[in-house]
Amino acid sequence: MTVQGYVHAWEHYQDELALLDRKLELLYKRRQKLTPDPQTDSFRGMFVSEDEFIRLIGMLGRLEEPDEEELDLLAAIQGAAAAIEERLAQSKQEGVFIPLSYLSSVFGLTAVEKRFVLLGLAVELDRKYERIFGFLQDDLTNKRPNVSLALQIACSHPEEMRAARTTFMAPSGRMARYLLTQEESGEQSLLSKPLILDKRIVTFLLDSGEMDPKLKPMAEMAYPDEELPELLVQQDFQIKLQRFIRDALGEPAARRKRLAFHLWGNTGAGKKLQVKHVCRHFGKPVLFVDLANVLLYAAAQFEEQLGALIREAILHQAVLVFTRLEALYPEEPDLLAQQRLGQFHDLLDGYGGMVFLLAGSFNRLSWKPKERILLEHELQVPDESERTRIWQAFANELEMAADVDWRIMSGKFRFTAGQIRRALTLARGYSAWQREPQAAAAQPAMLRSDALYKACHQQVQHNLERKASRIEPRYRWEDIILPPEQKDQLRNACNQVKYRGVVYSDWGFEKKLAYGKGLSMLFAGPPGTGKTMSAQVVAGDLQLELYKVDLSQVISKYIGETEKNLHEIFAEAQMSNAVLFFDETDALFGKRSEVKDSHDKYANIETAYLLQKMEEYQGITVLATNLLNNIDEAFLRRINYVIKFPFPDSDYREKIWQSMFPPAAPLSDDVDFKYLAQGYEIAGGNIKNVVLSSAFLAAEAGEPIRMQHIVKSIRHELQKSGKILARQEWEDY
Repeated sequence: MTVQGYVHAWEHYQDELALLDRKLELLYKRRQKLTPDPQTDSFRGMFVSEDEFIRLIGMLGRLEEPDEEELDLLAAIQGAAAAIEERLAQSKQEGVFIPLSYLSSVFGLTAVEKRFVLLGLAVELDRKYERIFGFLQDDLTNKRPNVSLALQIACSHPEEMRAARTTFMAPSGRMARYLLTQEESGEQSLLSKPLILDKRIVTFLLDSGEMDPKLKPMAEMAYPDEELPELLVQQDFQIKLQRFIRDALGEPAARRKRLAFHLWGNTGAGKKLQVKHVCRHFGKPVLFVDLANVLLYAAAQFEEQLGALIREAILHQAVLVFTRLEALYPEEPDLLAQQRLGQFHDLLDGYGGMVFLLAGSFNRLSWKPKERILLEHELQVPDESERTRIWQAFANELEMAADVDWRIMSGKFRFTAGQIRRALTLARGYSAWQREPQAAAAQPAMLRSDALYKACHQQVQHNLERKASRIEPRYRWEDIILPPEQKDQLRNACNQVKYRGVVYSDWGFEKKLAYGKGLSMLFAGPPGTGKTMSAQVVAGDLQLELYKVDLSQVISKYIGETEKNLHEIFAEAQMSNAVLFFDETDALFGKRSEVKDSHDKYANIETAYLLQKMEEYQGITVLATNLLNNIDEAFLRRINYVIKFPFPDSDYREKIWQSMFPPAAPLSDDVDFKYLAQGYEIAGGNIKNVVLSSAFLAAEAGEPIRMQHIVKSIRHELQKSGKILARQEWEDY
């Protein structure tokens, strides 16, 4: 006769409950031999009779053989169990999903443990079992089977009982860790503990499918049938990863090792995409667990929630991936952080599947995995040529036209592929917002340059504001009055950033330079000669953020603190590709002195450390000083451009005077710029102060800006520095 498989899980549960009823009937008949009619015993549970004592010490099993009725029940139980197994085998061949069989397979449950799960599920399938279990335990308030009753029902002989007790005795066992609810036992003995399935396991057995909704704030599932973006970089790593995993899985079971991978790289480096591609290759789903969100939502139940997440990975047979690993490695770990890290390592050691650990930066792992191979790899930022190709590929994919040289963009912004894609997507939105109505239907979408740079600046997350102040670049090339030589040097410096992709990547110079590919400039000259303005011109021309470093936040009297502050500044700037502007650097980094005491020694260390960080930094560093002679020569040798800002002569001062007044300012005919330039030797910064002060004097008087307002302001400006004008120099006005 052909065996018919189960059509669905509920049909299987129906047979299992029928088999359970037979087992309960057998248990009842065995107990009835001692108490023929338990219902008539009004003192049942209040004292131990002689018959019950004999049963408790096991004499009954030695004195009495099973009668014919028991033998019939045993035969019926064995026949029903065999029939269920045959139907389950047929269901497996037909591809019918049976939750209990699947659960038993993925957690490696024994036959007895599988029966324990069914006992815990019985009260969820039919409430009659609550009363039955209460009756058999002499306590109708106890509606769940305890361990003692579960052993009597699930085990057929004493040896099986003794072996099955370890299921409940070992807290780290599969049943206790993943399937059962852990409750405080108090003074209860092991055998008195109730057997209660975890709610997640009950939900899975009754309605398998989606991930546990309670875990969704902390995790997400990715399935192998999802459409994935193409890998534009690190394809060689993907091929190597697939080959390594395939070879490891092909090893004999006795030599096969569990695998773990530690990947790190900047935001958008493709860590998650690499994992999705390799898991799709092997047809495996992926469970991404955000460790930062685990700490945010369940810090108090950290170990419990991690256990639930690992169980979810096992249920779905998913590769377990932990993201934002750095959340477990704070800069100053306390006792609680160390405890969490230990719990994390213990849980990973108890997990048998493949693990990926993803981080934004390198963390020296304290985890020493047991019977597991741990491999580490950095997903680096693509080089200039790769970035150029990615900019162009994503622009084509998003169908955006742009009057932009992608090589220049790749030189300015050391972006990962993910950051480039997000920048272009955001820039398209900004461009559409700013587009004129009549051009809204134009195809393809035209990308605005200002929108693109705005989107690029939003791709970086940094905390530079803690030790630096942002300066909005407002000046352009036409605003700055400098001799041709200095202007040419500034333009050459900007071109070094714009065309670094051509030189370093296309022409191969990157292979010759291990470091020092950034741009460093030193602006030297008297106060007010245009050093800060030039830094703004450079940042504005390159459309990069400009941050002026607050020296008060950098210098520290404590040994090592200055270096720590510098490290933090350059690390944050590296993420943002910002222009760092250090003003009056001679006050902090002067000539390295002869070591006479510890202060000299550590001052020299600070200078050397700044040189090191400037060489490592791949962005732009601008240093400004009023006294070039105070800067150490070794310092100067490592700077790309040393630009000397001269004190302006009368011709340049006249140009500065003329450029300072905006077109809308009411200017009297008596203003003599040539006279001002020749008569007063003041720098551009002072001229700016004079112009602004004279404008307010004129506004107060309700008249145009006159020479008398300007000369009066000059007099006040010079008085600030202790200079006094002779009466004949200003009395005409």
